[in-house]
Amino acid sequence: MSESHKGSILAGAGGIGFGLLTVIAIVVGGAPGGDYVEADVARYVGIAHFPTVVVTAYLALLGVVGLICLLAYLREMIGAQADRSLTASIFWGIGLASAASFGVGWGLVSGIALAAAEGGGGATVPRPVTYVLSDTMLNVVFGSGGVLLGFALIALMLGSRGSLPNWVRWLTLVAGVLALTTPFYFSAPALPLWGIVVGVWLVLARRRPAGAAAAQRAA
Repeated sequence: MSESHKGSILAGAGGIGFGLLTVIAIVVGGAPGGDYVEADVARYVGIAHFPTVVVTAYLALLGVVGLICLLAYLREMIGAQADRSLTASIFWGIGLASAASFGVGWGLVSGIALAAAEGGGGATVPRPVTYVLSDTMLNVVFGSGGVLLGFALIALMLGSRGSLPNWVRWLTLVAGVLALTTPFYFSAPALPLWGIVVGVWLVLARRRPAGAAAAQRAA
């Protein structure tokens, strides 16, 4: 297996992992955000839910590692053309800043449940305060990480002509534009979905003959 093939498989697995693990962290982790529901806040800081928060936080961070693997491979793809080195560097820089924001954001969100578990009854704060903290820290994930990844995807689309299939480029542009509104949550699924679709494409594309892959890029 060539290094390029291995890199494509790793990047594809990273994209799929980023998408799936991010969804798991959001849905199963259950950090309060959006509409205020007191029962959700109470459950999140409850001691019975604490192990779930810890596990999903680790899964989310593993997903961030997967995102970095995907971004690194895509940078190599578009940077292979001599006139695209600057675009590749811009894409990589913004993408890395996004990954850092995702990582910090998940650490902050899980820290709420960690503080409640370690502090016990003496560290109890009003539930509306817990909600505000959680929603604020989720904004680091979506408002910073999501928006920055959106800018990175737009840069990727602009600099990937001839390197990526047209359908991947347009999917990337749509996901990038939607990502600019992720602080409002309704468009947040666009990023995990993009990671899964591009990840599956990278895994499957390298199983095809070289001629078929080249024809797909031209499509």
